[in-house]
Amino acid sequence: MAGTFKNIRRRVWLTLNTLVVLWMLVGVLCLQVPPSTFWPAGFVAFSLPGALVLNFLFLIYWVLRRSWLLVLPLSAFILGWNYYARLVAINFGKDVPEGAKTLQVMSFNVHVFNAYDKIVKGVPQVSTDMIDWVAQHPADVFCLQEFYSRVNSIEYNNFKRIGERYGRYKFASTSVGDRVKADLGIVIFSKYPIVEGGTIRFDNTHQRSANRAAWADINVNGDTVRVYAVHLQSMSIKAEDIENTYSAIGNEESFKKESRNLARRLRSGFISRAAQVQELLEHVQASPYPAIVCGDFNDIPFSYTYNELAKALQNSHEKAGNGVGATYNGLIPFLRIDNQFYSQGLEAYNFQTHYEMGLSDHFPISATYVLKPKSEE
Repeated sequence: MAGTFKNIRRRVWLTLNTLVVLWMLVGVLCLQVPPSTFWPAGFVAFSLPGALVLNFLFLIYWVLRRSWLLVLPLSAFILGWNYYARLVAINFGKDVPEGAKTLQVMSFNVHVFNAYDKIVKGVPQVSTDMIDWVAQHPADVFCLQEFYSRVNSIEYNNFKRIGERYGRYKFASTSVGDRVKADLGIVIFSKYPIVEGGTIRFDNTHQRSANRAAWADINVNGDTVRVYAVHLQSMSIKAEDIENTYSAIGNEESFKKESRNLARRLRSGFISRAAQVQELLEHVQASPYPAIVCGDFNDIPFSYTYNELAKALQNSHEKAGNGVGATYNGLIPFLRIDNQFYSQGLEAYNFQTHYEMGLSDHFPISATYVLKPKSEE
């Protein structure tokens, strides 16, 4: 009787493990599907971390049982290692080679320095602590999304406070907005000379939209590196949307309404970002120089957007970081939506997510890049 029960239990767990492996397979396949072609694939890919975690738990279970059936989750684990690396990066510290030519890049969505969180008599109040933290960071290059600079203000003229005061070069892709005529958009600051720069305005966005990419060719002691600062289409999900969905649990009609609202916004974002990343990659792949592509991509590592970038470029967190590397500072935990990618001719070291700077809804990320001699490329 005990043996029969044991066999039934084993078959049940084996069946469940098999279903999880199939879930992994379907999720990986959905990463390849453009959301504009079949948008439900985006939601399946979004669920892939759940399958990866469950498969790992099954692996532990079969190991503890000392069963040969561990072959199934172990095979899935080995074959899907690249996707596990997207979920949790594991890298042992390596020193920058002595005498190497390096470039430290910091990327940060500064959330307009919180200019609109507190408004007194129509005048935005800016977070000077965040401005000073950015200005004093030792990075060679800064890629700042949702940048804000007040034109007619000594205190909040951030072109001067972050750039001119420290002798940094800049390329700005901004629009003038709000009643105090502030510059809003993307800015690249550099310790090294900027030779040339430009803006990629995505076809599916308005000319004044913050969703765009700026690029700058930077002369690093005789070698040129092209740096992109990117801000892709937002998820357009606010904290209250999530709170409303949670609070609607138990009320079937209300829950359906809130869930559909979230799903509609996610679907729209999947489709928009998929088109934007193709425009971005076309530009990157035409670059005559090694490229670093960083910014707020508004998509997790298990998305079509990220997958397309990962096909063409290396990810700095995966190659030189550790842990989950969550960059979203909000109600949803573990989201890594800010990234740095890089092309051949470069190697990433010392990737960091700066949790000490928690004044924005994103955490800053930085990495040091070694410029490889052309003979090694």
